[in-house]
Amino acid sequence: MPDAYTDHMTRRPRISDISYTPPSNSHQPRALRLSEPELPGSYFASSRRIQMRTSRASISSALYPPQSTLPASVSLAGIDMKQPFPEHMHEKYDLVHVRMLVAAMLPSDWRTAVSNIARLLKPGGFLQWEECDFLNAEWQKCTPSASIEKTKYIGDAFRSALRERFSHGWNTLPEHMRAAGLTSLVSDVASSDKVPETREKVTTGILGLVFTWARLVIERGAPESTFGDGLDNLEKAVHDEIKSGCYFKYNIHVACARKALM
Repeated sequence: MPDAYTDHMTRRPRISDISYTPPSNSHQPRALRLSEPELPGSYFASSRRIQMRTSRASISSALYPPQSTLPASVSLAGIDMKQPFPEHMHEKYDLVHVRMLVAAMLPSDWRTAVSNIARLLKPGGFLQWEECDFLNAEWQKCTPSASIEKTKYIGDAFRSALRERFSHGWNTLPEHMRAAGLTSLVSDVASSDKVPETREKVTTGILGLVFTWARLVIERGAPESTFGDGLDNLEKAVHDEIKSGCYFKYNIHVACARKALM
């Protein structure tokens, strides 16, 4: 089955935060099992304050570090969460954390993915999921003299190409969690520009993904490939605009729910 994510994006050559488990000793709490079943784009950063065993799964293992370089408590696997998980993984995890899968998901994928993940939880276990609302995102200026023309052009092209995917997930996760039988639902939303000092880095990161997408559609000759041969110059102009005070503002939606105790 074709991968919906790679129709629009490629994996960036970077390893996100890998969970770490401190050595066990008699003074630490019982070990927790945590999992991050994911499609490209999400990561799990664990706390060092408790002992835990973590699993990370992706549809591609291309960017995983060698298992020999990781603590024995961290395991990596290649799994597509849109397909049912093997039965030996059911009810094995205290917490599953998922984030930023929107580019990989069609509207019909969300309910299935949430249902599949819910089966991983132990009774009393938690699912936490974050997605961003890029559909209603805005280009803002930190200063009146900042320019946003070039950045808005490439950003709007990206949003238009993935509009169907960006229309779901962030606004439907609570509904799907309830449908999967999860309880004690908590949802929240925060703005990406809440901390002014992070605006430039957040915008630079998002635009890095946008230009990865743009180069991919040019390479494939996709219909949305309208950037011509000047993409490198456009990228430089966009970075100049970011330095001038242009930034990308969007809402981050978080949903957390619990599997009922038996």
